[in-house]
Amino acid sequence: MSRTAESLQVIWQKKFQEEYKLNPFLATKDTLVYNKLDNPATWWHNPVNPNSLRLTQNSYQVLIKSKVKSYKFELKDKIKPKAFVQLERYFTSPYYILNARRLVVFGEVESMMLALHAGDLHQYLDNQDK
Repeated sequence: MSRTAESLQVIWQKKFQEEYKLNPFLATKDTLVYNKLDNPATWWHNPVNPNSLRLTQNSYQVLIKSKVKSYKFELKDKIKPKAFVQLERYFTSPYYILNARRLVVFGEVESMMLALHAGDLHQYLDNQDK
């Protein structure tokens, strides 16, 4: 897959740039050091898949420092390996996995759905499979 204007990573990067005046492509003390849109390895955990929205630790810290709206969830169970694949497939907003039982979501849709599922990530993702 190649990155296009319709790739989720590109869409969210533009949103962060426009709404929060955050430009991860400029090297400054508080932002990420990264020069090319085609090399997103410092921003996204899985840069090979342009629709994967799992954030790296550096990008998560930049978003938190920039006061980007986020929602933290204490999960009922530890994240299972199957969930990593499902997260990449179904999440349409950036997220960061703090540890095996905590998830930070940067989109309202997924955060609302997780809240409705009482923090049961596996139940939510399994329902998406149906």
